Amino acid sequence: MGWIEDRWNDLTSLGAGAWLAIALWAAVLLGIAALVFTHRQLKRNRELRLEEVRPHVAMFMEPNASDWQLIELVVRNYGKTAAHDVHFAFTNPPTVGQYESQHDGMVSVGELALPSTIPVIAPGQEWRTVWDSALSRAQLGGSIERRFVGAVKYYDGPAPKGKQRREFQSNVVLDWNDLQPVQRVELMTNHDLAKREKQKLELLRALLTYFNHASQETRAEVYRTEIEGIRRATETVKERLAKRRLEDPTDVRMRALNPDVQHAAETNSGRHHNEHA
Repeated sequence: MGWIEDRWNDLTSLGAGAWLAIALWAAVLLGIAALVFTHRQLKRNRELRLEEVRPHVAMFMEPNASDWQLIELVVRNYGKTAAHDVHFAFTNPPTVGQYESQHDGMVSVGELALPSTIPVIAPGQEWRTVWDSALSRAQLGGSIERRFVGAVKYYDGPAPKGKQRREFQSNVVLDWNDLQPVQRVELMTNHDLAKREKQKLELLRALLTYFNHASQETRAEVYRTEIEGIRRATETVKERLAKRRLEDPTDVRMRALNPDVQHAAETNSGRHHNEHA
């Protein structure tokens, strides 16, 4: 208590000049604090504005609009400014089956051809390419990778000419197991195979029953009529199969990124293209 009383006495004994000096120092300190706070707020607002108008580039997988089993790789700029010098960095680059170079039903696996750099992607603009067929990839099974981790790197301006530009990065995870059409293929494949085999047995049973009854006929003209009917039915089936082959989903033909990758892909044997996973 004595110390507090001594300090109070010291303050009350000060003259007007001392109090004015204290007031001035307090005003200076308050002004400095206000300047620091204002500077931080302005810096934060500027960063927020730059964040709002900067490019935002993402890479993802998307089914083709007209053919669901064809999967496309899309790079899209969702930002409000253009992205420059867009390039990719993958821990394990995306792969694709080299269907055009298959031998004896064996499909090699090679690296998906991606551009080394995309010069510019305007706001709302995108770059896309056909990656692979979900049907064909499901048949390759474990002989081809299904998950790819990497990043998309880009800048908010062109190559610097005395002006500094900022670099951005978006992490990328491309997983075929998470893609809905792929799950649809896997679910449909086993069900359709079982149903198809059952229908084949029913067809064979119906043909055997037909043959058993038709073979009991003794008139030659009836045999000739039955034979012509079977031939017409066979031609109808052949025409239907030929038409269906023309209407089948588009086949995918992707080549390796470079000759070295192509050579490595051809030396590694994949699974049979027509072998079910």
